[in-house]
Amino acid sequence: MNIGEKIYNLRKKKNLSQEELANILNVSRQSISKWETGESTPDLDKIVPLCNFFEISTDEFLKGKDIVYERKLKEEKKKNKALTLSLCLVIFGIMIILTMILEELEVSEGMIGAIIMLGITLIGVLLIYYFWSNQEEKKVDQKGKIINKIIFLVTIIIYFLVSFIWNSWSISWIIFIIGLLLMQIIKLIRMLRSDKIEK
Repeated sequence: MNIGEKIYNLRKKKNLSQEELANILNVSRQSISKWETGESTPDLDKIVPLCNFFEISTDEFLKGKDIVYERKLKEEKKKNKALTLSLCLVIFGIMIILTMILEELEVSEGMIGAIIMLGITLIGVLLIYYFWSNQEEKKVDQKGKIINKIIFLVTIIIYFLVSFIWNSWSISWIIFIIGLLLMQIIKLIRMLRSDKIEK
C-alpha cells in the first residue's frame, strides 16, 4: 500500500471529505487529491500533523505497513496471552483445590500425585503452545508436527505414570484417545487463528 492509498483509507475511516482534511492540515483540496492519486507526496512539515491527526506513528505511515493488520495482530497477541495465563491459573487453582479435598478424604498419595502431574502437564502444554505460536512465522506444517510430537510424548508419559501408579493397564489406554483429541483441538484452534488473521 503506497502513501496515497494510505491517506485515502485513513481519510475514509474518519468519514472526511478531501476538503475537510485539507482545512485541518492547512493545505488545498487539490493537494490532498494529488497525494491520494500519487501525483505528489506530502511535504515533510505535513507528515507529522497528518500522522498525529490519524493517530499513527510516522514509522507506520512511511514504511508501508498495513496499519489495521498490525493493530489487529497486536490485539490478537494480547488476547492470546491473557487467555493462556488465565487458563494456567485456573488449572493451577483446580489442581490445588482438588489436592486439598483429596487429602481431607484421605485418598492415596498416588492419586494426588497423578492429579498434580496432570495439572502440571496441562499447564506445560499450554505454555509451550503459547510460546511456540508467538515465534516468527514458520511453516505451519512444521510447527504443527512439533506440537503433535510434544503432545504425543506427554501422553505416553502420563499413560505410563497412571498405569504404574494404579496398576490399571486395561483401562489407561483411554489416555491415548484424550491425547489424540487434544491434538485435533489444537489443530482446529490453529486453523481458526490463521483464518482470523488472514481476514
